[in-house]
Amino acid sequence: MIVSDACGVLVVEADPFLRLAAMGLVEDAGLSGYAAAHSAKACTVLTSNNDIGIMFTNIEMPGSLNGLELSKIVRRRWPHIAIIVASGASNVAANSLPTGTTFIAKPYLPETVIAFLKEAASSDRWDAAQLDPPNHA
Repeated sequence: MIVSDACGVLVVEADPFLRLAAMGLVEDAGLSGYAAAHSAKACTVLTSNNDIGIMFTNIEMPGSLNGLELSKIVRRRWPHIAIIVASGASNVAANSLPTGTTFIAKPYLPETVIAFLKEAASSDRWDAAQLDPPNHA
């Protein structure tokens, strides 16, 4: 599997220790990362960085949007971005996730996250987005 090093990962996690750990997993996957503590910051980072091809977000976070709501916005506005949602909640319904979203239950194994990141970075959706980026006007 070839991982595209041009595919950036946005980690959205309120807890600073978990955010740092997740950024370490991004690096272990051979990818570059951006971090945000809440949805508003995540939207700013997404708007400012065209190389983001994956978002790895927690569901619970401060602010007006949780990770599920953020994921739905990202799916509509940036459909090329692969979305990985993590949560310790056991009651996350599959139909509450945007189409094509990967769910990982917490606590997760680092190897699981790294494998999902590598798979998402090597997918055809990222290659297609580089050839024809979506219009964000």
